[in-house]
Amino acid sequence: KFVTNYLASMDQTTMEELDSWSSSGEFLSSELFKMYALKLFYAASFGRVDEDVIVTLHDDFKIWLGGFFAFTTKRIPGTSIDKGMKARDRILNTLDRLIEKFMEENPEESERSQTTIMGRLIYGKDKDNNRMMTRDEIKDNVLTLIFAGHDTTYASIASLLYHLSQNPDAMKALAEESSSLSEPLKSEELKNAPVLNACMHESWRMDPPAGGGFRKAVKDIQYKGYSFDNGTIFNYSIFLPTTDESLYKNHDKFNMTRFLPKDHPLYQAEMDAGIDPLQGRTNYPIFGGGSHACLGKAFAQLELRVLAVRMMKHYKIEVRNPQRILFPINGWNIEFKLTKMKDE
Repeated sequence: KFVTNYLASMDQTTMEELDSWSSSGEFLSSELFKMYALKLFYAASFGRVDEDVIVTLHDDFKIWLGGFFAFTTKRIPGTSIDKGMKARDRILNTLDRLIEKFMEENPEESERSQTTIMGRLIYGKDKDNNRMMTRDEIKDNVLTLIFAGHDTTYASIASLLYHLSQNPDAMKALAEESSSLSEPLKSEELKNAPVLNACMHESWRMDPPAGGGFRKAVKDIQYKGYSFDNGTIFNYSIFLPTTDESLYKNHDKFNMTRFLPKDHPLYQAEMDAGIDPLQGRTNYPIFGGGSHACLGKAFAQLELRVLAVRMMKHYKIEVRNPQRILFPINGWNIEFKLTKMKDE
């Protein structure tokens, strides 16, 4: 029930955004995907979209993000770090009001409490029937999900559209598969769509939004003759394995067939490295792995699936002026134009 509602809300928001983008009849900047990502998260969290709140959160988020790249960590009035911390405080205050309003309007047994992210966070209980999170923990988790998904979603969507525009055979195969999917969209069908998944995974392999991650040792470690003390910080690279020629033949070329199942008509045995990207192993660490894998992994995969299918199913897509971006996120910035199919 939760997943069904989650998908329905995401799909409705996506179709409304696509209609708005296409109605302009113009090329638009991929920067729009940042607002789109925030709308999706808000809809899935609260079960509805409040444009005014979303714009406020979006504006404060950009200011907060700017504080990450300040030259000093001291909160000197007027500096980007000071502005960023003030924006963070405003975001937390906004979330506090939203949580309070949600609890007033949606008691624990209400449907919205059972079918939204916010309901699960507020009313979720552990095995002893105790609430799992305090108010501050809920706000921190929501802030983390917004932070993790805002720019990474923008980069993921733009990169996928860029690679599809450069590989018309892959775009054609995805359009054909998308047109065969049932209505309304079903999560299991999306999850098991081979071309859709192959295109997504290959785009992420070519341009992982984040270049790496960190882990902290919680005890002394002995590994292959090396000793690491408790508290040691490790940095792992996502770029190294995803560009390893021994794992990915012609690694610098987009080829979605490397992730197709063996029984698919477009499968190419010579491109198959036997890697399952869904496992999150060291050969495909796009979302990290293990117990500390990305919290928003399932959400990110679902929103990209829904958007890609809706675009391919209902619109002609044109892409121009691609620009490589490396910082603060990795991927492509593009301009895109959507033209609704004639039979729509």
